[in-house]
Amino acid sequence: MRILKRSDKAVDAAPAIVIDPNVVQLGDRTVKVRKVPVGQWRELFAAVNMLPELVMGVMSAPAESRAAYLFAFIEHALNDIVQVVSVLTGFEPEWIEENVAPDELMAYFTAVARVNNFGGLLKNVQGALQLANLQTGVAEASAE
Repeated sequence: MRILKRSDKAVDAAPAIVIDPNVVQLGDRTVKVRKVPVGQWRELFAAVNMLPELVMGVMSAPAESRAAYLFAFIEHALNDIVQVVSVLTGFEPEWIEENVAPDELMAYFTAVARVNNFGGLLKNVQGALQLANLQTGVAEASAE
């Protein structure tokens, strides 16, 4: 006696909704997050003031206090964030300020950091600086 029977009938499944993690909503606009080319990095450096220092502070903060660092980051860097998002999206800063919520800015910022592997970039830069310091120390020691 067969208790379970296999059916050859096709089951109509609801179509799967594919959500692209590289698409972010800013106000009423949808933005595809992409790699930042070297030329646009130059524009970004011109658009920011204290943002790099604040980003480094948040990224290097202990996990248990990262939220506090993030709120300080938002308070001090909102103008810089608007400028960066303007450069990366092509949207006018005034439009961003009038239409985009802070959580949307942070979601976009986080997606840009992920897509561009900022964490890996930071580690590589730190590794290169440590290697340079080590080589400088070896050269100074051998000169003595």
